[in-house]
Amino acid sequence: MIVELLESHEDHEDLEDKVSALPVLALTEARRLLRHPLTLLGFALFALSVVTEVGDYWGPRPAFSLITNGMVLWLGVLVFFAAELVASASRRAGGDELLGVLPTSRTRRTAASCLAALGPFLVACLVQAMLCAGYAVWEVPLERPPTIFELASGPLCVLGAGVLGVASARWLPWRGSSMLVMVALILYNNIGDEATGRHLLGFYAELPIWGQWPYRAAKGFHPGNTDWHAVYLLALCLGAGALAMLRDSPRRWFWLGAGALTLVLAVVAGWAQLP
Repeated sequence: MIVELLESHEDHEDLEDKVSALPVLALTEARRLLRHPLTLLGFALFALSVVTEVGDYWGPRPAFSLITNGMVLWLGVLVFFAAELVASASRRAGGDELLGVLPTSRTRRTAASCLAALGPFLVACLVQAMLCAGYAVWEVPLERPPTIFELASGPLCVLGAGVLGVASARWLPWRGSSMLVMVALILYNNIGDEATGRHLLGFYAELPIWGQWPYRAAKGFHPGNTDWHAVYLLALCLGAGALAMLRDSPRRWFWLGAGALTLVLAVVAGWAQLP
C-alpha cells in the first residue's frame, strides 16, 4: 500500500513537471517563431503597406480594408510558412530520433508549437491597436468605425496561419507540401462571390465595396455578418490545433472529439455569417 502511494506521488510530481515544462517550451518556440526571417518579413511588409497607403491613396475604402484584412495577405501567409519551417526543423535536420530520448515528448513539443502561434497573434493585436491609434491621430476618413470583431479578423488569421503551419508540418512531412497547402487555401478563399456574402467563408474577405479608381469613395459594404465571421475564424484556428495534436497525441479520441466540436462551431458560424 505504501509503495503504491509513493508511486502515485511520483507520478503526480512527474505530471506537474510535464505541465510546468510546457509553458517554458512554448515560450521558447514562440521566440523562435517571432524571430524567424519570414515572420519578421511579414511584419515589415505590413508596415510598408501602411506607409504606402498613407502616402498614396488613403481613403475610406482602402483604409477600412487595411485595418480589417491587411494582415491576412502580408503577415498571415508568411507566418504559415514560418510556423511550418520551425515545427519541421528537427525532422529536416534529422534530429527527431535524438529528440525522442529526451524527457519532453513529441506530444508536448507539438502542443508547444501550437501555443507558440500565440506569439505572432499577440504582436499582431498590438500592431492592430497601434494602427487604430494612428487612425485616430491622423484622422483617417472611414465610412464607419470597424467593430471589434472586424478588427479581430486579421490577428485571428495570423493565429490560424501559425497553428495550421504546425499541423501541415506534422501531417505532411514532404518537401513542397506546405506550398500545396497554401495553394489549396487560396483556392478555398475564392469559394464565393462577394455579392452573395459567401466570400466570408474564405480568409481574405473584403468588407467594403470597391468600385473604380481611385477607390477612395465610400460605396457601402458587402452583405454578411462580420461578427459571426470572427467566430468562424476562431473555430478554424481551434480546429487546426486539434488537427495538429491528433497526429502526435496518444489521446486520439479526445482530439477527434475536440476537432468535431470545432467543426460544428465552424459550420454554424459559417452559416450564420451568410446574409
